[in-house]
Amino acid sequence: MTCPSDTSGWEHGEESFERHDPGGRFVPLEEIPHRVEDLGARISACIAPGGEDYENPNAGLYDAAFYLITEMANNVCQHSRGTGFVAVQITPSDGFVRIAIADCGCGIPGSLKAAGFPWVRDLPDEDIIEQAMVARVSSKGQPINEGVGLTLSSRIVDLMGGRMLIASGAGTVVRSNNAALKKGCFAEGVRFPGTLVAISFRRSAASDFEFKLHQAKELEIPLRVSPYPATFQP
Repeated sequence: MTCPSDTSGWEHGEESFERHDPGGRFVPLEEIPHRVEDLGARISACIAPGGEDYENPNAGLYDAAFYLITEMANNVCQHSRGTGFVAVQITPSDGFVRIAIADCGCGIPGSLKAAGFPWVRDLPDEDIIEQAMVARVSSKGQPINEGVGLTLSSRIVDLMGGRMLIASGAGTVVRSNNAALKKGCFAEGVRFPGTLVAISFRRSAASDFEFKLHQAKELEIPLRVSPYPATFQP
């Protein structure tokens, strides 16, 4: 598997087919810009029309899509050091939402190795990906808001009964439907140099997104011990 590091020089010939109108059913593959919030809002509005209104029936789906897209897109911008792409599809026949984000960067193993974590050196790529899904593990160190995006996103997908596949380097990890993580690796000599994240969940499972986000935080983010313990005097 290969992924070009730069697509700016691609030349596109005339297409010999007619493209379908997305019609709220899909968002064609496009490059991730630096303003990921704008990207998230636009795609979420496409697949959950009116969902930006809190009282709209699509509000939960809008918020779930916005959260997952912006979190994964921010990972591309902040960690990958490469160009990223996103595509989204809704299939009315089974009610599933499918989100794919891929980049042509250094990959999760490469990012954490570059950060200098000693425990990374002897681990296979699938184990490194697994560790990247643990709260507070980040190539940017450990500031308060770093290292929880992938953790919470994978747990939210899990709570929605969905599935998240992460492929990076020679390793793959799948988290789905409250099951144990399933780790694997590509055939010998095969690698994906960047990171691919593929997410699927039923749109109906996103109706209570805020509750599931709260659940995910309670399950995944450890409480920090304050360096300044409080002492109460009578």
